[in-house]
Amino acid sequence: MLQNLINVDGYVYAGPQPGFQLPEDIYSNHVILGVEKGAFDFDVGELNGHAVFGDIVICPPNVVLKRRTPNEITFHMIRFTVPEEVEDSFLRPPVGKITIHDVARLSSTYTYLRKTELKYGVSSPILNHLVADLLFLCDVEKKSTFNRKKQIDPSMQKAAGIIHKNVFGELSMHEIASSLGIKQPQFTRRFQAAYGVAPLEFVTRLRLEEAKRLLLETDDTMESIAIQCGYENGSYLSRIFSSKIGTNPSSFRQHYRV
Repeated sequence: MLQNLINVDGYVYAGPQPGFQLPEDIYSNHVILGVEKGAFDFDVGELNGHAVFGDIVICPPNVVLKRRTPNEITFHMIRFTVPEEVEDSFLRPPVGKITIHDVARLSSTYTYLRKTELKYGVSSPILNHLVADLLFLCDVEKKSTFNRKKQIDPSMQKAAGIIHKNVFGELSMHEIASSLGIKQPQFTRRFQAAYGVAPLEFVTRLRLEEAKRLLLETDDTMESIAIQCGYENGSYLSRIFSSKIGTNPSSFRQHYRV
């Protein structure tokens, strides 16, 4: 399997914390730096830029990686190795910042990274699979760049980060829009234009991904799963789940659980 070519040597999920403990370093392997909340400026060798949620910064081996932020930040840092020569293009890590448009999938991968490391430790082969997924997303963006002219609206990147961080709690699209200084209808249109999905649908997708994970990995009741996913009760979650997934939660658990 392709992900077996990747070996994760280190993984850190940190924050919220006031900046980075090390403003710069040199690593002997590839490094992925992805922000969940906040923003940071970076230098990867001669490249530099600004990263927020939705951006992945990749630094190759033996190159100085500098990062700085004046505010609190929550981030993932992954150190990994790949063979020097690989045939599959998506396993050849790019350098610098890549902006991911499929933030629903990125958010889901970040969630799995956190929970996998917490449950199984950094030596889990599942982490290799998840890093392969991040590299796949980067490869998709590289290939799409040739056909895409516009950049993602920075305000919508900020909004996506807010949603991602609070997706299982109380969310108000009106409050998010107000924090951006715009009206809710304008927020909905701009988010849809940036990501191809309305903000409420984005929330639903993330919550249902977590519901599917809990159905397959735990024996939790629907009431418990609903609360963990940000819904008031199991009945409402069951209706949403059946409508969007095409089967009810009980059937999904019975059919796909191994």
